[in-house]
Amino acid sequence: MQFYEMLIRVAGRLVLEQRLSYQTLRRDLGLDEAEIADVCTELHFRGIAHHEDGKGLVWIGHSSLASSVQSPESERVQGLRSKVQSQGTKPLSPNTQHPEAERRQLTVMFCDLVGSTTLSGQLDPEDLREVVRAYQEAAAGVIEQYDGHIAQYLGDGLLVYFGYPQAHEREAHRAIHTALGIVEAMETLNHRLQSEHGIELAVRLGIHTGPVVVGQMGGGGRHEQLALGETPNIAARLEGLATPNTIVISQVTARLVTDTFELATLGLQTLKGVNEPLEVWKVTGVRVEDHHAGNGLREGAPLLMGRDEEIGLLRRRWQQSKEGVGQVVLISGEAGIGKSGLVNVIRTQVTTEGFPRITFRCSPYHTNSVLYPVIDHIQRLLQFERDDSVDVKLTKLERGLSPYALPIENVVPLFAALLSLPLSDGRYPALNMSPPQQRQQTLDALNAWLLAEAERQPVLVLWEDLQWADPTTIQLLGLVTEQVPTATLLSVLTFRPEFVPPWPTRSHMTPLTLHRLERPQVEAFISYLTSGKRVPPEVITHIVTRADGVPLYVEELTKTLIESDILKVGDDQHDTYQLVRPLSDVAIPTTLHGSLLARLDRVPAVRDVAQVGAVLGREFSYELLNSLSVTSEERLHDGLTKLVEAEVLYQRGRPPHARYTFKHALVQDAAYQSLLRRTRQQYHQRSAQMIETRFPELVQSEPEVVAHHFTEAGCTAEAVHYW
Repeated sequence: MQFYEMLIRVAGRLVLEQRLSYQTLRRDLGLDEAEIADVCTELHFRGIAHHEDGKGLVWIGHSSLASSVQSPESERVQGLRSKVQSQGTKPLSPNTQHPEAERRQLTVMFCDLVGSTTLSGQLDPEDLREVVRAYQEAAAGVIEQYDGHIAQYLGDGLLVYFGYPQAHEREAHRAIHTALGIVEAMETLNHRLQSEHGIELAVRLGIHTGPVVVGQMGGGGRHEQLALGETPNIAARLEGLATPNTIVISQVTARLVTDTFELATLGLQTLKGVNEPLEVWKVTGVRVEDHHAGNGLREGAPLLMGRDEEIGLLRRRWQQSKEGVGQVVLISGEAGIGKSGLVNVIRTQVTTEGFPRITFRCSPYHTNSVLYPVIDHIQRLLQFERDDSVDVKLTKLERGLSPYALPIENVVPLFAALLSLPLSDGRYPALNMSPPQQRQQTLDALNAWLLAEAERQPVLVLWEDLQWADPTTIQLLGLVTEQVPTATLLSVLTFRPEFVPPWPTRSHMTPLTLHRLERPQVEAFISYLTSGKRVPPEVITHIVTRADGVPLYVEELTKTLIESDILKVGDDQHDTYQLVRPLSDVAIPTTLHGSLLARLDRVPAVRDVAQVGAVLGREFSYELLNSLSVTSEERLHDGLTKLVEAEVLYQRGRPPHARYTFKHALVQDAAYQSLLRRTRQQYHQRSAQMIETRFPELVQSEPEVVAHHFTEAGCTAEAVHYW
């Protein structure tokens, strides 16, 4: 490594972190003792840093490095100064720094064991330890299933994050599924504890969703990644309101999950440390019919604006299917584009006509569970209850299969094995076959069952969210798809672009890709959501720009604006909204935070590239980003390639002349807002200084760009000059 490259890297790290130990210089930057001495001498001489107790360097530079250099310099040193100015606060490679704290929206869950003090008086300490560990392991198994993150074990309590370190869609749903799973796991565990120790366990759970700053906390040799802010405190207070084996959630969380879970209000509650009373809810169970599982979309007419052609095509394919020419329609589109709303149109029509519809719904929680969508449908179809005995379930299975012309003596054992129902009374022959043979015969039986349904009458079969399907479900779907033309059956498949159908194209298969809405359609949608009230033109432009034609984004942005204090109904005319606060105050809707961050977290190793790009704007050049980044050009190029492959960015041209655009303005907002406020300001300041130094033509043609960066950096004098 050349000396000046070492100097640039150390100075950039110092600007960002303010302090660097000599141990960090050795371990992270790979400098030996002589190199450390040379770099420290140079930085001390320039007035950029000083030594502290022989332990490391402390940043003492001014807001502009240029002001710290008083004497004339050679061209080479002047070039170094400019480079440090433009690169000082850029994100470093993950292997050269600890992840910095960041702003996030989390769903936080507190889980606490009820009556632990009483237990400690009943049990020997050794037995108590065994009991608590059994409880923790049972809870951790459920938490892992839903990708929660156990931030702390607090004695007999658990602090769990959903949304960190990996963001997912529908984090609040994951949290409540986890809470219900923990309560159920305690019931199972209690069977053992009752016989071994004569005790039963119960838990209380509290859940809240909100903004936090999450990062490393602690001192000495103990550090933890913890979330700070009001959100964890509220979750802890809610847990204190819960009765044994109940789940209490906040109003914010309740609004996110009301489509999936049954809730009962507990009214307004005053929580210690919270200024205003909060409405609190108790989770009473999962809704019997959940048409939203896994996608977060709300069904109904609003999401169908601009979809007349697609609706007409679906209805024509249904008519063909009823006439005996079975069809397959493959509906592809990104999250929020309206796939579920479109499917609901044909589902409603088929139901109205009195024909059956079968729904196989894939789940992000069960991507590795063999035939999960099929098993879930059969259990709902046969109305299995948790308290049903094996005999009762078997009777329901036999009754459910009896209307079909299927070899019951062969099919029942296969379905029973699929549903984990043991057959021990000799009523059916044993399944004496190898696992591959049993699997193939099970798939054949399921295929025959679906075709037998279609022989009785026309049937609609929906396969939703195939991007989360397990391989065996895809194999079954392949069997069904091949034989659809021979049946009065319409098979509708929905999936996101990352899923690539593995079957060859056939004449009975119709691909249907949903595209974004155009501006007139978005404006009509906004008018619908505002009940016809007129909205200021700048508000419409804001929604059009930020939503990018995605119906879900249009809906949630519009609802956020209406419910905020940014818009108010006009004093004189009740059919008009007035803008009373800047649109820059609009926050990302709570309902969209998880899905937007999830897009970034698909490529976590290069999130920093997206974050710095977000500082530069929705569109930025490779040259600008490269000038701002201290990471190697190879890693920068690799990071941009991964972001393009993940469809976070669009690319035009090839580096070094490439330009990049965030696919969605809201994804840019999410990347930008995940940065700490202090870090954002540093990036903006470095961006402005870099443009001044490296791109004078941009300063002349677009001074407002430099002004914007200085404004966001808090450098008022410089900003005023450029404005």
